[in-house]
Amino acid sequence: MDFTEKLRLHGKVEEDLYFARLDKQLIDAMHDKQRREEQVHLQGKDEQTEHPFFSHEHE
Repeated sequence: MDFTEKLRLHGKVEEDLYFARLDKQLIDAMHDKQRREEQVHLQGKDEQTEHPFFSHEHE
């Protein structure tokens, strides 16, 4: 393997690492968003069950 091949491979490794980090950040952001949306959804369900219309006290 000559010097230019080593430089090319080194550049490819750096590029691969950069995109791997970027992918991880994007995946983490997607998971965070999904968790927030699930919490909002669950909070909405809690608010519905606390609403007087949905309570069984008026029966």
